[in-house]
Amino acid sequence: MKNTMNEGQTQVYADGGLDPTAGIDNGAAYLNQPRQQLLDIIHVLFNQSGKMKPDGKGKIIQSGPMTDAQVLAILVGMGIPQQMAISGITKYKGGQVSESDIYTETNNQKNDNKMNFTLTDLYENVMESINGLKAMDNDNSRVSYSVKDSLTILEEALNAFPMKLKNADLSLISEEIEKSANPNLKFKIARNLYTKLSVSTWLNPISELREYIMESYNNAKWEFRISESIARTEYQKGKLMESFNSDLVSLLNESDVKSKFAVVAAKHPWSMDAKAIINEMNAEDQKVASTANGKVVSVLSPVLESEEGLTFHLHGKNYTYNGTDITEANVTDPRFFDVSEGLNMFSRNGNILSLHGDNGKTLEYNITEGTLTMGKIDMTNYSIIELKESLLATNFSGYRNQWQNDKICKFFESVDMVAEMDNFTTVQNQEFLDVFLTMIGVSEGVYINKVNPGMNLNEMSKIDTATETVEVVKEFINFDVSPILSERLIAENNEKAISETKRKDLTDSISFLEEKKSEVEAAIKKLGETEELSEALNLIDEELKGKEKELANSYISEKKTKDDYLNDGFVEASIVKASQGLKKRQEVLVNAEEYASLGDDDLLTVMIPKTGKSIVMPKADLEVKI
Repeated sequence: MKNTMNEGQTQVYADGGLDPTAGIDNGAAYLNQPRQQLLDIIHVLFNQSGKMKPDGKGKIIQSGPMTDAQVLAILVGMGIPQQMAISGITKYKGGQVSESDIYTETNNQKNDNKMNFTLTDLYENVMESINGLKAMDNDNSRVSYSVKDSLTILEEALNAFPMKLKNADLSLISEEIEKSANPNLKFKIARNLYTKLSVSTWLNPISELREYIMESYNNAKWEFRISESIARTEYQKGKLMESFNSDLVSLLNESDVKSKFAVVAAKHPWSMDAKAIINEMNAEDQKVASTANGKVVSVLSPVLESEEGLTFHLHGKNYTYNGTDITEANVTDPRFFDVSEGLNMFSRNGNILSLHGDNGKTLEYNITEGTLTMGKIDMTNYSIIELKESLLATNFSGYRNQWQNDKICKFFESVDMVAEMDNFTTVQNQEFLDVFLTMIGVSEGVYINKVNPGMNLNEMSKIDTATETVEVVKEFINFDVSPILSERLIAENNEKAISETKRKDLTDSISFLEEKKSEVEAAIKKLGETEELSEALNLIDEELKGKEKELANSYISEKKTKDDYLNDGFVEASIVKASQGLKKRQEVLVNAEEYASLGDDDLLTVMIPKTGKSIVMPKADLEVKI
């Protein structure tokens, strides 16, 4: 019989095995985003021996590293949630370890692995929905009409899938199908199904299919957005539109769609679709940067001013700031402790500090206005003696907590010491509310205070550069502070910060120009077209085009060399007929596959190696070097 110990709902066996946790949402985000501290622990465990045995000479020898199951059992025994431990092990080992791998080492259990969005996977989910609906249809219930309608939609969708998928071993041909099919096909089918099935979401098979499609959309958002753009542009005529559409389709085969799209947008600055997606990407980057895995919160503290500097309280410790350095402080002033204790008693909501009493009433202090109330009673101008008498008379603290009245009075006696540390940036983890990071900028560098009670961590350290600070904050709490440190980053010549500032300025300029364009168009509509208004509109349009092109170009991360293009399937060519600022016999680069597939009258994209820019021109104006 196996010896066991019970850790919450997890059964940990003496041999290192365990049973899966029951009743837990293992898909929750906080359980699947292991922090660096956990990865550090896992690193230590995997570098220790998992088994030891005597060598027959009175010594203990190691017999190999710990297994995944042993590490998991130890982590769970430490109080770490089982799924969080599993995700940590998986990330540490480079994503090669699955939940199933860990369990089957000793328990021989099987778990499903999350699949990527593929044409085969979509087909299987559609078939599952069809089978589920057919089972419902067989009971001749009142839902039969809706079931039949949904079945018709799904069976029609099957006709869009490649014939190879039907009656085939999907596990063997999945990769083959994915390579041979139009990369836009799966996105097109998924979008159409999601829309057409919206009226039947109350049917469980349909609900599950739409949930699968929505999850796929969230995991491949930009691929789906590009697919939507393809749908809008694929039937529009013209060589430029055809070239744009072809570039969009080819993007769906790329692994890093987001960065590659910037190149496509730069090639087609005239496209409103490209502009819209670029703006969405920019907006998302700003949102992620501002929210990520934490939120900025304000900190209240008592503050003492002396010859040594400003002394404040932060996350359980006292510090002094002398203008250049922050050091731990030994505080003796009793008022400082009275205020610290008082702040711990009250809860904060915006500018209001609240304390609920045993008499059913609440004591509220407005930090900004300096007002104190208990229900409808205004106690702002009460003396400390009057405040205590009121607390006693109303039985605010009850008979057993009379000591609380003295603490409340001492707090308000020195409440003028309370200050909002608005020169600090404190980020609170959204999932672990007792985890904080406070950033304090000084003349030479940035101080970082990391707080994680679960890891017994509360440390203050100085970082010399803003660039390093961004990395440290990101690693500890998954929050991007680059917008907050933008001035320091720019001063350090941080390329990303400079680019982001430039993009913001360009976006602001575009918004301003679009506003002015609307005003001119409104004037033309009201007053009629005049020479002055037409000229103004043309000038604004030209300026807009320039700013939009500049914004699109800003997303190109780096200029590719001639060798880079040649390695990517481009070949050398020369200009036969001078045009578009290009001289006769000037060297350019073209995509070999594109050049070979087009006729002489067709347009293709030409790259200019010296500038990294691209233009569209007839194939007949080029001569490929052999």
